[in-house]
Amino acid sequence: MSATMKSAVSYQSLARRIQQQVARARDREQYAVTIYRFDEDDPGAWERILDEFSELDYVSVSRVGPAEALVSWNPTEAEAAS
Repeated sequence: MSATMKSAVSYQSLARRIQQQVARARDREQYAVTIYRFDEDDPGAWERILDEFSELDYVSVSRVGPAEALVSWNPTEAEAAS
């Protein structure tokens, strides 16, 4: 498998896992979630996801460490954007 394809698979897997975490938090009416990059996750995919979150006006990303970040959002603004 090429490095590009491996990175794309890692990105999709990581994005799906984080999407599930965010959905569970929203279901519990929580507006923040701590996300983690696992050893098997591509560091480039991790950075890409954090960058994508950071581009959203209603989302705040606070890096806790090289493989951990707190993602929080304003629920009113998030709903208006969807």
